[in-house]
Amino acid sequence: MGYNKQLDEFLSSTFPGLQLKSPLFYSSEIAIRFELGGNLSERSRVERVVHRALSIFNEFTQPTDDVYLTVFVDCWDENPVASFEKDVYELFLAYASRVRKEDIDKLEQEFRYKDPDENGVDDTITLRYCTKVKVKDLKVEELLGAIANREMGYEPRIVGDIFLVNETKKSIFYVYDDRGMDVVADDTKTLRAVYEKYNNWILDYDRSRIDKIFS
Repeated sequence: MGYNKQLDEFLSSTFPGLQLKSPLFYSSEIAIRFELGGNLSERSRVERVVHRALSIFNEFTQPTDDVYLTVFVDCWDENPVASFEKDVYELFLAYASRVRKEDIDKLEQEFRYKDPDENGVDDTITLRYCTKVKVKDLKVEELLGAIANREMGYEPRIVGDIFLVNETKKSIFYVYDDRGMDVVADDTKTLRAVYEKYNNWILDYDRSRIDKIFS
């Protein structure tokens, strides 16, 4: 069974109806939204993004956890697959040890953000690339740095929308950009320590909603 099929089965059984797309926080029953970059700029902003995201990730994961490294990229006539696919495969090979190109499962699906009420022709489709690794084989700090760099225009940077779906902890880790990140779980126990330890990093706009989840 391919990794995309395994991922779909895991999501449907653990998070019924949930799609891996923004805004993940508002689509989830148990979730926390954290602020990352804040008012900082340039390199100091990247450093804060990496520090906060890595601290949160390490708080509720273990080296032996099984994680689906999942990357979404949208393509259309002016942005064909050939223009980015090499970069996607290089992402996996650079940030996931022991992964070979043949370990990366590719799936073509309907555009994730398609408007059901829009009648016009839209040639956009979404490609999902997925593999399964142990946390210890992920270069998480470097990966987070590349995500932050993308938003700031620094190198190295990566393409795509990246989700770390933890099969062992039944959780999802998603840095949507340098402004913030979402963590999702099927049980408040999984995120309780993160909620308490990094409470001052919670995005104030959503704080009341998050406090109710953990009250």
